[in-house]
Amino acid sequence: MKTKNLGRKISEWIRQSAEDPSQADYEEGVRAPQFSYIFCAGLALLVFVLYYRVAHAFCTVEGLQDMKAHADFAMNFYLKPEIFFASWRRVPHMLWHLIVKFFQSRVHMPLLAAASFTFSLFGVFSFAVTAWFLYGLLHVYTGQKRLGMASFGSFSLSFVGPLAMEWFSEAYPGQFTPNPLHNPTHMAAKGFGLLAMMAGIDIIRRYHGRETVFFRGRRLYLYFSVFSFLSALTKPTFMYMLLPAGIILILLDLLTCTRKNIPMKKVWNAAWKMAVATIPTCAYILTEYIVLFFFGNEQGASVVLTKPLEVWHLYSYDVPTSILLGMFFPIWMLVTNPGYFYKTTEGRLSVLGYMMGVLEFSVLAESGSRMDAANFAWCMMSGMTIYFAVSVCRLLLSTMQKKQGGRHAAYLICSWFLLFLHVYSGLSMYNVFAGML
Repeated sequence: MKTKNLGRKISEWIRQSAEDPSQADYEEGVRAPQFSYIFCAGLALLVFVLYYRVAHAFCTVEGLQDMKAHADFAMNFYLKPEIFFASWRRVPHMLWHLIVKFFQSRVHMPLLAAASFTFSLFGVFSFAVTAWFLYGLLHVYTGQKRLGMASFGSFSLSFVGPLAMEWFSEAYPGQFTPNPLHNPTHMAAKGFGLLAMMAGIDIIRRYHGRETVFFRGRRLYLYFSVFSFLSALTKPTFMYMLLPAGIILILLDLLTCTRKNIPMKKVWNAAWKMAVATIPTCAYILTEYIVLFFFGNEQGASVVLTKPLEVWHLYSYDVPTSILLGMFFPIWMLVTNPGYFYKTTEGRLSVLGYMMGVLEFSVLAESGSRMDAANFAWCMMSGMTIYFAVSVCRLLLSTMQKKQGGRHAAYLICSWFLLFLHVYSGLSMYNVFAGML
């Protein structure tokens, strides 16, 4: 009898988890849009200041050379064609560098200040895009305009990192984060990558017969094309993760559209249009590959298949523990809300994106001297970005639900605690913070 009751409870929990979030009842928010605007602007300013201080510290502290190396390289971009293309062959993903060069040469800012300022601008841009992502999903599911909650969730996502438990396992040095604050190009690509994902979500929702969330009109494919190209121009690794994940998701819809009462013609029509929209991005990524590995600073190297986890083991002896400590909050949200991640477009895309990033990092490497740079870890960290963002969205939706008793309150306390623990860990992950806060 107890076994039957337990099975019934588990079945009911899974059924409730699989319900569309718009079917839940939510607490009415206090309608004070002016306060929400002020709150959002204040958090954006805080992101800008913290990112600027972090970037400037990375530019000046000995032993933390990634930011400074990129800043120095930005000086090589001149308008003279022969000099420009010589620099472009070395770093084809150069949008961040071009903006740094603009502030340094046209606004006459010192180089390190220009690098820090550019890094902060991209940080605020990513914060704004993530807030829009959360705001749109909260609005479509609850009917409420909760900019304050979306901004707070986005602010948290700007600093989440792996759980700071050096004492727990030797896997700690092998953890990775959605916010590698030492690398300007990855941080700059996040905002454009999220915008491309948002356009993709709207396209998929449209052929599912649902309303779009983020964009209106007939320009969804144009938005997807432009944002994916800008992301690849800044750093291609976000698209390395997102495009294969999107292909898998659309293929799954093609295989199951009959069972879901979705006309196959609609899915196929969206699929080929998205394929056409990605041509500029794929062409630029292919050009980057040819330039870097045949004419640029990676001549003689190439992307190769390697032994599973070979590159990862250069950083971690215990990969499962490394994953667990880096992704504890999103894993917790998946385990406690499996239906949401299975049923919603953003949920499925986030899990597929993270799995694709893990797969790419696990089996791909660059031959030659670059294998130890673990460059395909950036793909996984891009997947971590969208998985964390969707998990925070699910937490905000759960928080907005009407009171469901002590068990629900305990769940919210535990979930927010885990998220804040990731935020604390992200802030303490880099020693540079010790001299700032």
